[in-house]
Amino acid sequence: MLSIGDTVKVHYTGQFPGGKVFDTTIGNEPIFFTLGDEMMIPGFEQAVFDMKEGDKKTVEIKAADAYGEYDKDLLMEVNKDEFLGGKEVKEGDTVQAPTEDGVLMFKIHKINDKTIILDANSELAGKDVIFDIELLEVKKGEVSIDEFNEEEFGSFDDEFASDDFSDDAEYFDAENY
Repeated sequence: MLSIGDTVKVHYTGQFPGGKVFDTTIGNEPIFFTLGDEMMIPGFEQAVFDMKEGDKKTVEIKAADAYGEYDKDLLMEVNKDEFLGGKEVKEGDTVQAPTEDGVLMFKIHKINDKTIILDANSELAGKDVIFDIELLEVKKGEVSIDEFNEEEFGSFDDEFASDDFSDDAEYFDAENY
């Protein structure tokens, strides 16, 4: 049985009930996370708690335990000129905005003459999802993610130091699913 503080390595595929895949680690490196650190959605983490090393399972997760219900309180109206600084955007675009805690992603919900309505909900908010999960490895007790990664793959920082992240990244649009 797994416990809070155990670090796990998993492969997963996330899809909508109709079968449309929205995320997967298959063909890439598996992910690592520590149970109880709330790095994963609640339903995913709970599903892993019930597994043992080598297990595979499929779990259906309701929106409330996945990426949350759609929350209209996460819509905010901002001054168009101040927020964009002349940058051209259209409804549905995803933009970044600096905050005290780092950078947040917002979807342009609506563009008015002088204001823009930003949506801070996850693209997957309000959606039920299905995950196929394979638990590959468990490290019992409190092991940091960096320590877990470095044991097999070297430094996490080294792995991403040379990646070329583009400002023109495309984002998955889950609104039509």
